[in-house]
Amino acid sequence: MSLNQLPERMVIKPQWLPLALYQEAISFFSKYNTAKQWQVDAECLSEDLTYQVSPSFKALSECVFHTLLQGRPVTKALLREAFVDYIDTIIYEVEPLLLEEDQVSNKTEQSGPVNSENEPIADFQVEQLSLLEATEDALDNERIFTTLNSQYLLMRDTVSSSKKFNEKEDGVYVSDMIDAKGELRGTAQLRKDTISLPDQDQEKLWLSLVESTINAFDELTADLLDIISHMWVLQQKDEDGYIDFHSDEVLKLRHDNPGNKPLIIRERDRFKIMKRVAALSSIWISMRENDIKVVNKDKIKDDEEYDFTTFHRMFDINNVKVAYDKKTGEPKGIYELKIKPAPILRTYFDTSLQTFVPLDLKIIQYSYHTQRELKRLGRYLSYQWKVRTLSRNLKQPFKVRTLVETLDFPSSYNGVLVRDKLEQTLDDLTHDGIIAEWYYQEPVDESRVGKRDWVRKYWGELNLIILPPQETIEDNRKKYGQMAALLEKERAKQQLLDSTVTIDLEPTSTEAKSLKDVPLSPESVAELIDKHKLSIRSAASEIGMSHSTLLRYINKEAKRSNKASMQKLQDWYDEKKSIKK
Repeated sequence: MSLNQLPERMVIKPQWLPLALYQEAISFFSKYNTAKQWQVDAECLSEDLTYQVSPSFKALSECVFHTLLQGRPVTKALLREAFVDYIDTIIYEVEPLLLEEDQVSNKTEQSGPVNSENEPIADFQVEQLSLLEATEDALDNERIFTTLNSQYLLMRDTVSSSKKFNEKEDGVYVSDMIDAKGELRGTAQLRKDTISLPDQDQEKLWLSLVESTINAFDELTADLLDIISHMWVLQQKDEDGYIDFHSDEVLKLRHDNPGNKPLIIRERDRFKIMKRVAALSSIWISMRENDIKVVNKDKIKDDEEYDFTTFHRMFDINNVKVAYDKKTGEPKGIYELKIKPAPILRTYFDTSLQTFVPLDLKIIQYSYHTQRELKRLGRYLSYQWKVRTLSRNLKQPFKVRTLVETLDFPSSYNGVLVRDKLEQTLDDLTHDGIIAEWYYQEPVDESRVGKRDWVRKYWGELNLIILPPQETIEDNRKKYGQMAALLEKERAKQQLLDSTVTIDLEPTSTEAKSLKDVPLSPESVAELIDKHKLSIRSAASEIGMSHSTLLRYINKEAKRSNKASMQKLQDWYDEKKSIKK
């Protein structure tokens, strides 16, 4: 039986999926010259799963099979429904890449072959943020970005629990990575090997961190994977692609309610952060298209099936900084370093290919010990809301059984306790503003609760409607798929940063005379900056805050006010307005 003979509702064999996708998609994209390459991509990929397809076909596959269908078994009918129901989403994700490929193709035809190594395609580059600015960006907007890529999510789930790792005879800790269909997608291996550092104290301290890595896989480790990934997307990078990473900046992000209580940084908290960074950097991964394979690096050279250059740590570490005791001179611990995701991992953060999800910072701030259920469910709902916003189906119900599996309660919990815990978690997320509203689609028949096997046969099959706040809906509607909204915003900021602020205000008698009696406000700050002919950068430098924070205040984009920053702004404003100009 061939693909064309396959019944509409029979599951398509994996080797036929690329061809089925091409046949369904080509009618929508036939006007693009490079879409013709998709037939070659599909045919070659059906023969060889390691074949490197074009970026546009890869994005098409990711969008349809992972983002929209979420790994479900695919039939012709289901594939057709996906294109009918979600064609706007598919076009949104794929069209920019087709346009770019067409542009390169036209350039090649006019000027001859393009040397991809020496003449990379020009791409719009925003001014990257410093470490401090990236932290303040997350605090001001109360969110970080994380990718919706299914392989990344699988990897993230793997590092969220040390129970997923089992020790083998050779001392390697191994974790199988299983997808939603129950298929083995890869294997994660943790090896206790250190990195090469120029200083003996640095290497000794790093080795002490690595020695404890097997106990460092938990929800905090998974949070750090998201935080480092977010920082790498937004932050300034050196010539080798590294960003600055400081344990204190992570502690600021995880500090709940910083406006009302001071952040106290303790050495043991720094150690917890860096121990988990060491754990992440001790994993080695290799990618073969849709399969993640993590291998024993000592055997890589002997394995002829693979190219050694494709294997990397999950993260590369460089330039470790050590804190020393002021009295004894003894090294106390590592507090800062340079870090970058390996090339394979960086594909998940390619802003031209991936769909990004804004993740409420509160989810990061929940305790990884006592509020684990809040973290897991809050994160799961964030991903689902993004998908459902893209597919215009926010009121699609959630199955109780799926939510219980996501929360991963201890096996010792009975049905009544599981129900109480789930409903309490939903109530807490509603109280914290992460959920707008939740309710059972149909009332619970309390007479069936507590009966034999009631969780599996009755309650687990019920449906819940869980709705996000309007602000989350609006964020998810923005073009974070290619970070277009963020890039456009940064482009607009750049036009202001190095110029003086000009703002049109209604003339008043107060304005005509002096700013002396005008209270602090975004308008009065903008006017004062303009009066003294300052740029945003120079004003922010005088105040002692980042230019991005000052710009958000002036544009009334800050969601909350940091007391320390506002006091600095007030002091500067009071001093500056008394100066005659």
